[in-house]
Amino acid sequence: MQKLLIRGGKVVNADFSQVADVYIEDGVVQAVGPHLQLSSDGVQVLDATDKLVLPGGIDTHTHMEFPFLGTRTKDDFYQGTKAAVAGGTTMIMDFAVPQRGCSLIETYNKWRRGADPKVCCDYALSPEWSEPVKEEMKILTREKGINSYKVFMAYKDVYMVRDPELHTIFSQCKKIGAIAQVHAENGDLVAEGEKKILALGITGPEGHEMARPEELEAEATLRAIAIANSVNCPLYIVHVMSKSSAKIVADARRQGRFLLNMFEYSYLVRPGIPYMVLQSSP
Repeated sequence: MQKLLIRGGKVVNADFSQVADVYIEDGVVQAVGPHLQLSSDGVQVLDATDKLVLPGGIDTHTHMEFPFLGTRTKDDFYQGTKAAVAGGTTMIMDFAVPQRGCSLIETYNKWRRGADPKVCCDYALSPEWSEPVKEEMKILTREKGINSYKVFMAYKDVYMVRDPELHTIFSQCKKIGAIAQVHAENGDLVAEGEKKILALGITGPEGHEMARPEELEAEATLRAIAIANSVNCPLYIVHVMSKSSAKIVADARRQGRFLLNMFEYSYLVRPGIPYMVLQSSP
């Protein structure tokens, strides 16, 4: 049995903080309190005086070694999770993204084969929608513990799903007890905006924002919430990037909707910040 005592640090939780000791056995916290009195047999003691002691972070949205529109994300599962642990994140949630027509289960297994030998921390996978996968969703939820599925309203002709598909997906998530995750943008209008920007000869990263006025995210966010509400499906809006969408999310939550969200804080506070320094997940 591995025994660890973290002595005298400032223990920080969501509700309060205190100077205390933390005793751990085999990776599980057994006791928290000031001046814990324990047998010294086999106990490793770490002096945390003047240091913060807090739970490891959970990053619920990562894309490790992800092939995306002719590119590939820089971090693989080793480098990405090594960096996560160095920064205090001890678990990530990555996305198993099938190509259209591919098996969801095989895609899940492929991601596991790529991640298992490399990861430096705990991880979970959230598969993304491909059709027809309703039966596979039930299998993954029942046998593998998968409890969320992600869909794109963006990336026309690649990953984008339309309203009837959203209704089907949300209905299935509700049926099997899973949360639906949505990348909310109006994919049709974004595609038209991209054409206009390219026609003007703008090919740099500044064109990304120019092709995506915030009302396109807000419209899709409201639409996703309405469809999810029609089937009473829990919904998670990923990387909210505009104040308009944030307000829609806040209003829905005040109305009692089961709605979670993740913010891209750099976008919400970006006035005065050069666009070139901003980064966003796909």
